Amino acid sequence: MPERTASFSGDYFMGKGSNYERGYEVIQRHIREFVFPLIKKHVEVREGMRVLDIGCAYGYLLSLFDNAMCETYGIDISEYAIEQARRITRAKLYVCDADRGLPMFQDDFFDLIIMLHVIEHLRSPYNVLKEVYRVLKPRSTLIVSTPNLNAIARLLLKLIKRENEWHGFRDETHIYLFTPLSIRFLVERSGFKVLAVEAPLMPLRKAPRIINKIVNRFNLGGTVFVIAEKQG
Repeated sequence: MPERTASFSGDYFMGKGSNYERGYEVIQRHIREFVFPLIKKHVEVREGMRVLDIGCAYGYLLSLFDNAMCETYGIDISEYAIEQARRITRAKLYVCDADRGLPMFQDDFFDLIIMLHVIEHLRSPYNVLKEVYRVLKPRSTLIVSTPNLNAIARLLLKLIKRENEWHGFRDETHIYLFTPLSIRFLVERSGFKVLAVEAPLMPLRKAPRIINKIVNRFNLGGTVFVIAEKQG
């Protein structure tokens, strides 16, 4: 399998279509005020739990788990990102292409595995999820997020013939895109029990309540989250 690390250099993180082009402080705030609370809504974050962030980027989410006294691990395909992450997290970090597996981890090792905006970049998402299943403990949680192909933003842009401006299409490293139904099917097919599928509007406070209700009811937000459990 050809190396892909060159596609995820420092230029990628600040380039067109990257989540980081809006600035790292914006990403930090988004993770702190939205993503981490969403995770804690579904997972009891406790001292000593083993957490793996696949696609950990600059490590900010891992640093929040550090503060909660978790045992943290992170992998990213980008050597540049891992270098940045080492500045803010005490996690054990690896430069690793998830498509090549997770051979550094033993079976049934983690209490929580997180894959935020990673699965759309993978060549073999099913195979990666099977490997995630292997290293996750029974009765433990996987959280996956990915751009939502059913997002109201994409549908509105399509109406005005500007669909190519939607963030899911702007990143040229995206290989697959998912609807809430298709990502649920993929996670279930990989052996997990899906506990919840959510695609909320972000950030919630900026939209009228009625808009929030509609978007949340029909999973029309820009990012879809899947919360799943390894049975055992």
